[in-house]
Amino acid sequence: EALCASLRELAPRYDAVIVVDFGHGMLGPEAIGILCEGARFLAVNAQSNAGNLGYHAISRYPRADYICITENEMRLEARDRRGDLEPIVADVARRLGARRVTVTRGNQGCFCYAPDEGVVEVPALAGQVVDRMGAGDAVLAVTSLCVAQGAPLEIVGFIGNAVGAQAVATVGNRTPIDRAGLSKHIVALLK
Repeated sequence: EALCASLRELAPRYDAVIVVDFGHGMLGPEAIGILCEGARFLAVNAQSNAGNLGYHAISRYPRADYICITENEMRLEARDRRGDLEPIVADVARRLGARRVTVTRGNQGCFCYAPDEGVVEVPALAGQVVDRMGAGDAVLAVTSLCVAQGAPLEIVGFIGNAVGAQAVATVGNRTPIDRAGLSKHIVALLK
């Protein structure tokens, strides 16, 4: 009740609300409803893990302006292991009203989709992979801000993969992604 009261009060105040739902039960149907109704811009990542596999999917959210999930999570949502990714993503985006979707694909980079822009695939940019933990969370955090600002899909995918490359280059969350470091990394990639 306290969480729902806080969400009801706070969600409408912000330009962007970013939800990372690990599926541990904190965000129940009422809290999700409040977020979906109250947020001006809602970015969602609903993660599958060993504790919730098959019971926790992005469709728990009836609305999301931006979705950022792994390919496995997208395929689980569609119950389609091997089909073409584009129609799967297009269907999920339509059902949730998502204007933009990023599907992270590890060493295959990312797949970005918008109904009005189509598909953009961006290759992975990681030079060294030390630990994947938290990389998707970092990608969600930064790309959500790009999408909220209306950045083109190519930019969203490129910046997302640059952030992901930085995140996988360190153990755990030992080194946070910061603006200066990310800017230098992007400039180096563009040279």
